[in-house]
Amino acid sequence: MATATVASPAKVNVSSEARPAAPARGYLIGPWFDLLFVANLFWPLVLLVDWWGGSDVHDGLLFWQVFFVTTPHRWITLFLVAGDPSRMQGRPLRFGLIALIAVVGCLAVKGSTGTLACLVTLDYLWNAWHFASQHHGIARIYARKAGAMNPQTKTAAFRRLEVILFRGFILYVTARVAGWSWDWQWLTTAAQSLDIMMLAVPVTIVLMTCLPTANVTLPRLCYTASVMTLFTALLLAVHFQQRTLVLQLALASALFHAVEYLAVVTWSARSGADRADLFGRVARRWGLYLLGFVVVLGATNWMLQQGFFETWLLLNLMVAFLHYAYDGMIWKSPRKTQPASA
Repeated sequence: MATATVASPAKVNVSSEARPAAPARGYLIGPWFDLLFVANLFWPLVLLVDWWGGSDVHDGLLFWQVFFVTTPHRWITLFLVAGDPSRMQGRPLRFGLIALIAVVGCLAVKGSTGTLACLVTLDYLWNAWHFASQHHGIARIYARKAGAMNPQTKTAAFRRLEVILFRGFILYVTARVAGWSWDWQWLTTAAQSLDIMMLAVPVTIVLMTCLPTANVTLPRLCYTASVMTLFTALLLAVHFQQRTLVLQLALASALFHAVEYLAVVTWSARSGADRADLFGRVARRWGLYLLGFVVVLGATNWMLQQGFFETWLLLNLMVAFLHYAYDGMIWKSPRKTQPASA
């Protein structure tokens, strides 16, 4: 049986000036870009400004985060899928069915209950898994660029342990941030005891990154340490019931998550700059298109939210669910099929 193949997009000659330079060892694009926009080493500064400025500054930061960072990073997934059919990997019907389910499902829940409470709860739960998956996925990209995913250096059991620790820690912190234990003293006491043990997880993850067999690189170490430090700070804020600090760190984590996603999309777009299709033309001017996309979409969402809040929220919940679902599909490498023997 012959194996099916998908034709790759046609390519055009790109001048050496337009072609992106090869990144330094272990980086996606380069030191400044990776450390600022992927590892997000500026997040402590955001936290400091938020803490120093009080509620007015927090509200201002929240406005920019919601409308001009988080919202565009969700919507851009739809444009990636629509503008680059190769990301569907020959599964357009599956993508279309998921979109139909998301739209019809959200409308049905809103029509039958009259509220969006169930959808908001689902969004929080799915977003928690999405956060953990994305952070771990980017850590794996850095590991792959460092040559640390070689089966000879990492056994299957070691990789599974890494997945459980990395994603499990972020999921645990996200559950604690929800404040589910604060209304019951006995549950708070039990959770706080578990918090102390969970603090060993981020330390273990960073140490695993530094093992001799891990081929540690600066960008990989900085990214892992930055993510783990942020979520450790969140856990400590919840542990000591510092609610204002929890909100400030949650804003920093939302910025971290959305900015790193837009950065990875930028890295991915650069690799398509030599294509002859529409996506290739956009990729060659990606920075300009991304800026325009963020500004126009952010302003449009803000105006819609002013007069039609429930409509805005429902629409963005639909987009959020599609973002979570499609992200789990478009960033995975296609499965390698073994040719059938004659």
